[in-house]
Amino acid sequence: MVNLRNFDLNLLVIFRAIMNRGSIAGAAEEIGLSPSAVSHALGRLRIMLNDELFFRSADGVQPTDRARELSADIERGLGFISTAISQQHRFVPGTARRTFTLQVADYVSGFLLPRLAQRLQSEAPGLSIDILPFSVSSDSVWDRVDMQVRLTPGRLKPEMVRSQRLLADEIAVLMRPGHPRAGETMTAELYAELPHVKLSQSATGTTVIDDALAARGLKRSLPMTVASWFDIPDIVANSDLIAIAPRRLLSLDPRLGHLLSAPLPLTEVVFSFDLCWDLRTEREPGQRWLRRVISEIFDTSDSD
Repeated sequence: MVNLRNFDLNLLVIFRAIMNRGSIAGAAEEIGLSPSAVSHALGRLRIMLNDELFFRSADGVQPTDRARELSADIERGLGFISTAISQQHRFVPGTARRTFTLQVADYVSGFLLPRLAQRLQSEAPGLSIDILPFSVSSDSVWDRVDMQVRLTPGRLKPEMVRSQRLLADEIAVLMRPGHPRAGETMTAELYAELPHVKLSQSATGTTVIDDALAARGLKRSLPMTVASWFDIPDIVANSDLIAIAPRRLLSLDPRLGHLLSAPLPLTEVVFSFDLCWDLRTEREPGQRWLRRVISEIFDTSDSD
């Protein structure tokens, strides 16, 4: 075991800065030291960890395999330390001044965000919410995002992410009443054959439908992809394109009441919406409060 009394934990902060910036000069700028001080600290860290850690390249410095292995553990450890220290500061919603950054699946944004705005207005008027698309790289998402409300998490790293199921709903296939294939039984083959209007991956954060079809050797016809759910009902009502939606949405959007619906013929797929957050911020008071508010909003919808 390493004797921490002989180990300068500031060296780990410098290690993280070099990993993030990919250069000695960039790391020095990030943490407010001179490049020579960062180079000296890296030399000490190389001796302590018995590895070169970084080697020079045309673009700055590149991590060794050992540095890559250490990076996640060091990032997690520094996160725990930061969170532990922050516990001494109480989070008071009514007086807090803070911005939270979220990614929200487009299917539920119209339900969640108006209700969240009402809660913030009455309970935490100093808070701001910034919504980012799911096109943000998953490699760096937890450096930029406080939490996500997304479809089934997919390939998120379980050791770095916590999640809570908010809602699970059946999926309906939608088409206009006069659609030429309206009288046919909806099978996986028919579903893949019919032309779709699809919500973009940046709005949903998942490819679960296409993955399920690919497992059957099928692929959707996708003549149109849109960035927002709002456009889809009118497109379906005025064309032969079909779409999918959570069944619960059929009663919330009056435009859907005029469309035909059938169960999605991919029985293993449901719309499961999860609240996800970084393990490092699990105990941070402000994030705990906002996660509770979001959970309560979805709990209220179940009782409606």
